[in-house]
Formats: sequence, structure tokens, C-alpha cells
Amino acid sequence: MGKEEEHVKTRIVKAAKKLMAEKGFESTTVREICAEADANLSLVSYYYGGKEHVFEAVLDAFIPIAQASETLGRRNLDPVEGICTLVREIVLYRGSDPGISRIIHQEMVRQTPRTPLVQQRIMPAWKLIRGFLEEGRKQGDFHFRSLDMTMVQVLGSVLFGDNRSGLVPIMVERFPDTDTQVSDVLAFVLGGIGYRGEARFSGDPIVPGLVPRARERKDDRP
Repeated sequence: MGKEEEHVKTRIVKAAKKLMAEKGFESTTVREICAEADANLSLVSYYYGGKEHVFEAVLDAFIPIAQASETLGRRNLDPVEGICTLVREIVLYRGSDPGISRIIHQEMVRQTPRTPLVQQRIMPAWKLIRGFLEEGRKQGDFHFRSLDMTMVQVLGSVLFGDNRSGLVPIMVERFPDTDTQVSDVLAFVLGGIGYRGEARFSGDPIVPGLVPRARERKDDRP
């Protein structure tokens, strides 16, 4: 495939992400995607075979969770480092790409036919979080009643606590910058799992460029 074809495919996927984040999958048409991408209408069928496969291409292009989780899994972290690093990375990821974060949110909350496709791509991170929580409780670092319920609370905090949530109408404070978001979410999570020590991280960001991308965004505030 030539550079021009790759460029067109990239435009289509970026356009689809933008529109699906704004309008949802069902309300986004192939015609709108092609108009946004400045691409011929027939190219979606030619390259992808339909809107459903464009959606999968969006997930593959903009969800680096599987690769990041594999990298993190090789670092042999203790439970505290693991939880702190994952919370940091997910909050930064959420801030660096609000579009894909909104798509994940839509599909997970609404339980659509596409939800399993999203779950497949984010499950590696959830398995790591569960493992860190379980091991931390065994070691006596974390104190909580139910592993399943703690997972629900942790994931809700890191995935959906941004300024694009449904709570915006009752928010009165200026939404914090990315560093403060990480600190606030991490303090909430660590308190919720009963950890009383200092936060510890594994060091460099898992996804290259993620931290600067998140911090350079201009739309972190309403």
C-alpha cells in the first residue's frame, strides 16, 4: 500500500473517531465520515468493508492499552508501584485523547454490540489492576472487603472522572490540570483500597509521548 493510501486511511480513521465521539456510533454515517476525511465515499467499503470495521480500526489505532499492559507486566512491579503507575497512565491517556476515551465510555456504559470489541482491547489493563489489588491485599498493603467491588470503584474513578462526564452541569470549580488530576485520582484510589503509605511509580511513562501529549492539551478545562 502506498503512502497516499495510508494517508487516506489515516484521515478516515481520525474522522470516524471524531464523529463517533461527538455523535455516537449509530448516529454517525459513512457519508459524514468521508466528508470529514475529505475522502471518496467508496473508500470506506474498499478499505474497511463498512462502518463496523472502521470502528474496529479506530479502536486498534487509538487504544494502546494492550501494548502498554504488556510492557508494564514485564517490569515485575510490586502492587503499590503497579496500581500507582496504572492509575497515572490511564488518567494521562484519558486526558491525551478525549475522543477515544468518550467512545470507550459510551460503549462500556451502554453495553452495545460493540462493547466486547472495546473490552478485548482494555481487558489486559483490568487484569493487571486486579492482580495488583489481590497481591497487595495478600501482602497487607491494601485493605478492602471485596476484590470485585473494589475493581468497580477503581475503574470508575480512573475511566470516567473527567470534565466531559455527565456531572459537568453541577461542577462549579475550574477543572484541574493533568498533574493535579493524576494526584487527586490517585489519592482517592489509594485511600479507597486502604493504603496508607507513599505513592510509588515504575518510572518512565509506559506509552512514549503520553505525558507531554496530555499536558499540552488545551481542552482539559470546560
